[in-house]
Amino acid sequence: MAGVTRRDFLKLTAAFAGGLVLGGVAGYLAGGRQQGGRQAPTTPGATATTTTTSTPAPATTPQGGRKIRALWIYVGPIGDYGWTRAHHDAKEAVDSKYPWLETVHIENVSETEAYNVIKRELEERSYDAVFATSYGFMDAVKRLAREYPEIRFYHCSGPWEEFKDLPNVATYFAEFYQLYYLNGIAAGAVTETCSVGYVPAFLIPEVVRHINAFAIGALHGAKLMGKCGDGSRLNIYVTPPLNSWFAPDKARDAAKALVDQYDVDVIAYTEDSTAIPETAESYWDQGMKVYSFSHYSNMYEYFKKQGRTLRNHLTGQIANWAPIYEYLLVKLYAGAAVKEDVWARIGDFTPIRWRRPVEESTAGQPEGAVYLAPLNTQAIPAKALEEIKRRYEEMKELLFEPFTGPIRGYKIDATGKPLEEPTLKVPEGVRLGRNELWTIDWFHESITTLV
Repeated sequence: MAGVTRRDFLKLTAAFAGGLVLGGVAGYLAGGRQQGGRQAPTTPGATATTTTTSTPAPATTPQGGRKIRALWIYVGPIGDYGWTRAHHDAKEAVDSKYPWLETVHIENVSETEAYNVIKRELEERSYDAVFATSYGFMDAVKRLAREYPEIRFYHCSGPWEEFKDLPNVATYFAEFYQLYYLNGIAAGAVTETCSVGYVPAFLIPEVVRHINAFAIGALHGAKLMGKCGDGSRLNIYVTPPLNSWFAPDKARDAAKALVDQYDVDVIAYTEDSTAIPETAESYWDQGMKVYSFSHYSNMYEYFKKQGRTLRNHLTGQIANWAPIYEYLLVKLYAGAAVKEDVWARIGDFTPIRWRRPVEESTAGQPEGAVYLAPLNTQAIPAKALEEIKRRYEEMKELLFEPFTGPIRGYKIDATGKPLEEPTLKVPEGVRLGRNELWTIDWFHESITTLV
């Protein structure tokens, strides 16, 4: 990260805030983001809805009454329980905490209309910051940042290299590949058919690195438990991409195909709905154990509030954007904003970042920007639970990283079709860094693509 680091700024942040508590999601509302918050084909014609939320200022506000007005641009509806809803809940949490902050959000903004929507808003009202929460807003942010150099722009999911010549643009992301590796350990440890699967929304680098991490973890989990020939007979199937971030029907069909045609009994996924956990649960009703995970929010807790207990839920990956937004906005308010790239992983934005002993591990508990959903201690064997906790704590200090060689794989196209025979991708002892992971375009050799 360039400039002042998160660790350097902890004391300054603490001066303005105590602990940030993000309120729970008030119910699940069906509906998905229309183009995708990371990267997706553009679709014109989305309707923009503007809502303003602000906290009344007390008689005396900090810094002589100075306020910060920030604009959030959402690619989908707030009713999306996945990507957009997670950003909105975080925005609301930060807004309610600071009397000097006023926030405005516009939802359902298509990536092709982003420039016009944002520009119109900037012309009508005065803003200090704009948060663009979709990869597809990149071109709009590039144009607007040049036109409005006095405004700070924050782009989510976009590589910082795309904005390197724009001093008023910072980038940020909540990263899941470490959590997917831990999910993989659980999958490899519980599978009884020696077949696990993954349903991707798109096969962009973000999702590809998550799939690879899941596969590497699954192999480790199987070997750890002495299953599937110590992992040598473990089948890892990846379905064709859904080509949508929110596609419940397609996700459900893909999950059923994995189970019915390939004997898969653990399914991971990237799709912003509860379709796959619900599908997995339906197999339990038929007497078949099929496991799945939470994605972006705690699906287990959501169903529990509805009076249902998910038997298929192993754990999962959860993002809390609130600490990232708080960090960036407090720096802006303090006059300490810098051009930087925030890439939050396990342990980031936690009071104690360093690893804990296994018996004190916080794996499965809310903390920081990314964390594991609750662990199913009945389904996951004790030996695998201990390993998940150990690796979780080690990754806080980067003492362990899933993408450490030797790793063999094969290059794929956008549909998952293999373009070559497996070759050595990561030499022994070499660990992939951020740049390699953000451009990864190959699958682990253990993966079978169903194209």
